[in-house]
Amino acid sequence: MRILFVNPNEIKHIEYSDYAMGGYIRPYFSPALGMLISMTPEHHNVEYIDEIIGEQIDFNRRYDLVAITTTWTIQAQRAYQIADGFAKHGVPCIIGGNHASLCVEEASRYASVASGMAENMWEQILADSERRSLRPVYFAEEFPDVTRCAWFDYRKIKKAIDDTHAHIDMVNGLSRNMRPFPILTSRGCPHTCKMCVTPEIYHKKYFAVDPVHLEEQLATAEKLFKPFMYMFIDEYFGHDPEHTSACLQKFKNAGVKYGVQVTPNLLCEGNLARELADTGCVVASIGLESLNSEVLDDDFGKAEPSIQPGMELNDQNIEASYTAAIRKCQEAKLPFMLFWLINPVRNSIEDMEKIVEFSKRSGAVLSSLNFAVPLPGTKFFQEQKRKNNILSYDWSRYNTFNILLKPANGISAEEFQKAMHDNFIKLYPISGIPAHLMGDASFSIEVMPYIVTSVAVRLEYLKKMVEKTFPFSLPFPFMPK
Repeated sequence: MRILFVNPNEIKHIEYSDYAMGGYIRPYFSPALGMLISMTPEHHNVEYIDEIIGEQIDFNRRYDLVAITTTWTIQAQRAYQIADGFAKHGVPCIIGGNHASLCVEEASRYASVASGMAENMWEQILADSERRSLRPVYFAEEFPDVTRCAWFDYRKIKKAIDDTHAHIDMVNGLSRNMRPFPILTSRGCPHTCKMCVTPEIYHKKYFAVDPVHLEEQLATAEKLFKPFMYMFIDEYFGHDPEHTSACLQKFKNAGVKYGVQVTPNLLCEGNLARELADTGCVVASIGLESLNSEVLDDDFGKAEPSIQPGMELNDQNIEASYTAAIRKCQEAKLPFMLFWLINPVRNSIEDMEKIVEFSKRSGAVLSSLNFAVPLPGTKFFQEQKRKNNILSYDWSRYNTFNILLKPANGISAEEFQKAMHDNFIKLYPISGIPAHLMGDASFSIEVMPYIVTSVAVRLEYLKKMVEKTFPFSLPFPFMPK
């Protein structure tokens, strides 16, 4: 069969709030589709199209199957458009990913649906497709349990990317090589955070990649892609310390650079920060979420950053808990980024201002303010829907820079959105670059992400103002997606 894998773009709206910004940082290729490409037998002809970097689909090209991911809810509406486009040409499509898995009834109006972990259903989907008899829905629980972690076959992924027949926007296409290259050491997560889709997909399952396979992946990736840096895409990196150490040693042996997402409590346990710094980690992204322990517990369902006896979570010591994690990074000379989530229902504008001040004092390379997103299928979504707090069910607005929940205390959504924008700007003043980014020299390479973000957030606002005036899209090729 000729199979097309599609990573959809989002549908952009110029009627967004004047103060809504950006989207998500995208990796070199879709990890979900990369895994399925890796599992597809070689006698099939496989192509991969990434709309996010400007590759355009040829709906007149004949395919036997089109597989579309909805890793992010914001991709859903475009995924449905793509399925409709191919349906007009009689091409069968199957939609998977987090959103489709948790919104099966909705997604099944447009195509067949793969709901849940696809590893053990993909072979059946291919067989049914060859017989032209795709089922309406494939549920993971109807197949044998997944008991091991699948891994990327970069050779197959490279061939799928090279064999694409998409029209490629050359300017935006250059940005693929500027994106971090995905790799994983594990899948799944043992926790059940209310805002996260992972518990609804994996049901607390956790699988580790064999370090030997990881070593093989690194060797292949270096030979075929030579990425400028890798990005760990584990849902919960560092769960098993012994396994984590074995994997990090493979990165050190390969002499490559990487970034990782990590929780503050894991950084405070043992010598993880030092181990990351010694094995090639160039940045640790720390998810702090909130300075309010009640918000962490009640809204996120994850009040776990307490790192030693006597530091129980409460408003008086949560900053000390975070500071302890940050100190570990500083002692190891490990650059770090801070990520925060703002829930307008519970957080005030003053809470945002406190976060900005904490971030500016922290010594972080970058800090990011993000709105809490009530992702469909999560416990958080159900809770906020029941309380009538959700402002929009337009999935194309579901990124972390658009306000989706009603602010408390009578504040308008537009006012709260403007406060988010203003506080984001405060994190990145054009003048007065933080001294810790400059180092002893007059210029440091670590200051570049700061400068790029500072300029980009202002360009994004300018772009929206121009688009409101002129009804056409402007190409800003290297704007963060």
